[in-house]
Amino acid sequence: MDNKFSREMGYTREEFFRLLPSAINDRPHTQDAVGITVDAAPGTVRIDVGEEQVRKIASFSLPYVKVDFAFENFHPDEQALFMRYFDLRYQRGGG
Repeated sequence: MDNKFSREMGYTREEFFRLLPSAINDRPHTQDAVGITVDAAPGTVRIDVGEEQVRKIASFSLPYVKVDFAFENFHPDEQALFMRYFDLRYQRGGG
């Protein structure tokens, strides 16, 4: 099953790529200037990262990037498991 979706993530491009190996559980992958392709047998995940943008709220400036996900040959349960692990690695602490 193929599935594509996008989301905005509150990170700079540098922060995003620094956390990425942990978020993909150090799976084999290839990286290019736009993003990465993850070998998550039996399928693959393409993760493309857009240009860094800034959201201004009053005097605050918050960086974010648009991230596109494209899953190929993933069962919905496998995709949900991958994204749960991915999201936990990008979760910020708070109180």
